[in-house]
Amino acid sequence: MPKNVKMILASGETCSDIRYAAGFSTPDDFFYYEAGENRGVICSALEYNRACAQAKAGVAVRAESELGGPDRVEILRNLAAELHTDGFCVPQDFPLGMAEKLRAAGISVVPFDGTFFPEREFKKEDEIQQVILSQRAGEAGCRRAFEILRETEISKDRMLYWKGEPLTSELLRSEIDIAMVRLGMLPTGTICAGGLQGAQPHNTGSGHLPADMPIVMDIFPRSASSGYWGDLTRTVVRGRASDIVKRAYETVLTARENCKAAVRAGADPAKIHNIAVAVMEKNHFYSGHGEKGDFGFFHGLGHGVGLDIHEAPRLSPRNSKPLKGGEIVTVEPGLYYPEWGGIRLEDLVVVTENSCRCLTELEDFLEI
Repeated sequence: MPKNVKMILASGETCSDIRYAAGFSTPDDFFYYEAGENRGVICSALEYNRACAQAKAGVAVRAESELGGPDRVEILRNLAAELHTDGFCVPQDFPLGMAEKLRAAGISVVPFDGTFFPEREFKKEDEIQQVILSQRAGEAGCRRAFEILRETEISKDRMLYWKGEPLTSELLRSEIDIAMVRLGMLPTGTICAGGLQGAQPHNTGSGHLPADMPIVMDIFPRSASSGYWGDLTRTVVRGRASDIVKRAYETVLTARENCKAAVRAGADPAKIHNIAVAVMEKNHFYSGHGEKGDFGFFHGLGHGVGLDIHEAPRLSPRNSKPLKGGEIVTVEPGLYYPEWGGIRLEDLVVVTENSCRCLTELEDFLEI
């Protein structure tokens, strides 16, 4: 049974754990191993020099040829002998084919029970700064959307036109994404859901955008250089919002701000979530399931953000593990009704000892 010998085979582009541990990313997979203070990566000749320049302090960089490569089973056989172990603990998503080959060669492969690097949940200041850079890019993308919406004309049938053409979700999303690409981001799945589409929280949006109805814009860019994400959501109406939408907007905004005021080290995430529920119900916005699906506030209040867009901790009714400080989490209450659409307002905060530090600077308003 391997003892405290961790091993990952993955690429930095697809595996946040190896990017976090090694300190760099590659499009092709490579090995990372850790036995106490003995930490290293094993790379092909193609990536060796880059790894030498970018690897974290304390991480040894080794060539595949040094350990019998390019045959990967031989590499790990030699590594196991060097580390005096009969095998390795690996992540739950370790490649099955490689695991079978290693076991056939007499090397134990045991899926790691739990979070591979639990320290990832608690961000150092340099990580916070990387998240802020991504967040600012997301804000720039959203402000580009505000600019375009201000320039739109409203037709007699209450639809939006920009530069004489229909303003679609697809067009607005592309303008948001282009603004972020120019700032070094990799946009993924930007949401621009107008009208009734906004009642589905993860509907990315499609087609001609309407006036007088909410447009939910959820923007989560990833830095091409650091891999850290930003995450923000704003909801606006181009034209005149209905009374129900105005009330829902003010309710969601109040819920978000009240929840942010409760975020601090030692706070119970489930209780923070329930603050939002109480605000919704106090204002007569109830949740449930009807003929057209779920309605009201039916998702968790927030989630961790870092090298993954969704990571620990969760701000949800199912998580009562107290916050410790250093976590970066979203606070994103929402209301969704198939009769008129949705409202979601999301800020990003870092948990501190006695409060939270808001990393989002984007303004809040409803009507444009």
